[in-house]
Amino acid sequence: MQIFRKKNDGYVLALGGGGARGLAHVGVLKILQNEGIGIKGIAGTSMGAVVGAMFSYYGDAIEVEEVFRKFMSTKLNKEFGRLFLLLSGNLGAYQEPSRLVKLLERGYVYLKAARSRAIFSRNIVSDTLRELLPDIEFDELKVPFVSVATDLITGREVIFNSGSLLRAVEASSLIPGIVEPVKIGKSIYVDGSTTSTVPVAAARKIFGGQVVAVDVSMELKRGGQPNTAFEVALRAGEITSYYLTRVWLSQADVVIHPNVGQTYWANFEKLDEMIRAGESAARKSISLLKN
Repeated sequence: MQIFRKKNDGYVLALGGGGARGLAHVGVLKILQNEGIGIKGIAGTSMGAVVGAMFSYYGDAIEVEEVFRKFMSTKLNKEFGRLFLLLSGNLGAYQEPSRLVKLLERGYVYLKAARSRAIFSRNIVSDTLRELLPDIEFDELKVPFVSVATDLITGREVIFNSGSLLRAVEASSLIPGIVEPVKIGKSIYVDGSTTSTVPVAAARKIFGGQVVAVDVSMELKRGGQPNTAFEVALRAGEITSYYLTRVWLSQADVVIHPNVGQTYWANFEKLDEMIRAGESAARKSISLLKN
């Protein structure tokens, strides 16, 4: 494929986190691949790490899309989606007769959050990743790749570029407080978005050259009146993440920002919409990348 013709030429991609919004990365990769834009390395955070690892392994954005579509039809995905949608408050997605049951389940989720380090076991992430990727080593990938996670003990960004690919991507994808962290050696790792919503610094540090950042975060909208301590903390976190992302993006050479709207991070049913958003945003940047 033209995209891999010269391994030392091309751009470095920094794929940001955003849960289901990260499916837009697939659309971006499809357009870059079709246009023959060289990629010499990929750094990924959270969902960006998932998509980046898949592309680096399969070597084809179309195949990455097909793997996601196949996963969407599995029982595991339906359970995955049901659990996470409980956190969204989007109970309208459920049939009316079971509404009370869902409300009770959601209450249980919040009770567990108050008593445990996380709401869900990390098995929900590791089992999903095994459906998407084989457990191989980094040096077996077609495209050089690194994933970014956060060490909860030191508070530092950690870049994984060797060893088990699945373990590295899992460490980058464990949403703090939602999915339990993983302990590797003396460190405890959580989602890379905690330190690098878009891993521009990691991309430049490991690969050098020009960095194209793909940001799938939502725009910061005016919020409603917070009524609880939880809502205040959640809103403050959104604001912090928004401005941290702007700092990272300012260090990239090119920024691609798919119009993901206000898509909730757990709404993976929007696969088609997110891929189209990625394709549209990438097309607008092609002339810039080719020049």
